[in-house]
Amino acid sequence: MNASMKEIIVYCNSIELLYVEDNEEARQFTMELLSRFFKNIAVCENGLEALEIFKVKDISLIMSDINMPKMDGIEMSKKIRDINQDVPIILLSAHNESSFKDSANHAGVTDYLEKPLNLSRLIELLNSFANQQDMEK
Repeated sequence: MNASMKEIIVYCNSIELLYVEDNEEARQFTMELLSRFFKNIAVCENGLEALEIFKVKDISLIMSDINMPKMDGIEMSKKIRDINQDVPIILLSAHNESSFKDSANHAGVTDYLEKPLNLSRLIELLNSFANQQDMEK
């Protein structure tokens, strides 16, 4: 069962996204894309800041860069998994290296997106999360 674009947008508007990216140019570009789907986006510049926000907000989905100062996306994912096993975590990377994916899998990451973001792949993932939410209801 595929959710329609309308259902995907309804799903995205009903949750809070935590978006983590240290590169300002990449953050601005991606925020333009994400704001088409999400009304509620908490934005951070590193994994340490994201972890602190995750502890106090009701975050339903995390999208994070891998390489960041203070705490990278993989370490952040491990710490978030210590708190919550279920929240979807999508790591973003300009690199398609198996070593990142192996480390991310061990950290409990749900999926990956390559940068720059591909709209079709993003919609595919959001469709999957919307369908999963429908099944849980």
